[in-house]
Amino acid sequence: MKNKFYTVIPMSSNMYSINDMSNGAQVNRVTVPGELVSGPVVTQDQCSITTRENQVNTTFIMKLPSGAIINRFSTG
Repeated sequence: MKNKFYTVIPMSSNMYSINDMSNGAQVNRVTVPGELVSGPVVTQDQCSITTRENQVNTTFIMKLPSGAIINRFSTG
């Protein structure tokens, strides 16, 4: 089985595109609340995005390519 590699690209204020790196095709879109602070950072089959909303930073960890949130933690 061939490994797939993905990239995550901000599209608008809270929407992100998950793209297949081999052909550039968009395979999914996800919405994460808040203003982007850090990321997206892709590591293997996961991606982290940190946003700020109501003076609280929240980091979302998602599974690629589904975009499912598998963990979330807040600071501030």
